[in-house]
Amino acid sequence: EGPVEEKDMAFISVSIGEGINEIFRSLGVDEIIEGGQTMNPSTDDILKAVETTPAATVFLLPNNKTIIMAAEQCIPISTRKVIVIHTRTIPQGLSAMLAYDPDTEDEANAIEMQKATEKIATGQVTFAARDSDFDGHSIKKGEILAMLGGKISFVENDVDKSVLKLLKQMIKRDSQFVTVIYGEDVSEEQAALLEEQIRQKYGAKTEITVINGGQPIYYYII
Repeated sequence: EGPVEEKDMAFISVSIGEGINEIFRSLGVDEIIEGGQTMNPSTDDILKAVETTPAATVFLLPNNKTIIMAAEQCIPISTRKVIVIHTRTIPQGLSAMLAYDPDTEDEANAIEMQKATEKIATGQVTFAARDSDFDGHSIKKGEILAMLGGKISFVENDVDKSVLKLLKQMIKRDSQFVTVIYGEDVSEEQAALLEEQIRQKYGAKTEITVINGGQPIYYYII
């Protein structure tokens, strides 16, 4: 094999789950950093990915607020020009990629991509890994946690109910698109039944897409 052709531009995204990786690739991401269970790659992991990517400029999508700092630390030590888009969730990362315009300068793209992330609401349905306290409520290990914008919104004992309750909080009058990404612990049948309920409720006004993300930890990312 000859040398790899150097590109002007590359995209690196932190991701979890084969289905979500595929979506990022289809949107033009060159390199996926597997976030794994904890989704916390180190600066070193990120830097390695940046340095092995044959491009002069690299856009980084951390897709998790706890990774943004590690990503930023690559900027002064990389041999590439690194631009970190402050994506705090997977849906924000997807919307940033959709906003990228190949005919626009880097800096202008960074601004547009960042702006796109702010129009996206993210809901996540997961479970409590241990007993804990939240806003004066005691949460038992294994209870279903519904999160909105990275904060716990409510505790439930039913996954589907959680999704429907979250959507009720998330969908505004001007919401146009709803993307529901289901994880490895949800079967296709379960997802299809839930999709039916969502379509009945919101399908007239919003475009609804349901995707098999295959992610661990999160039953659903919305």
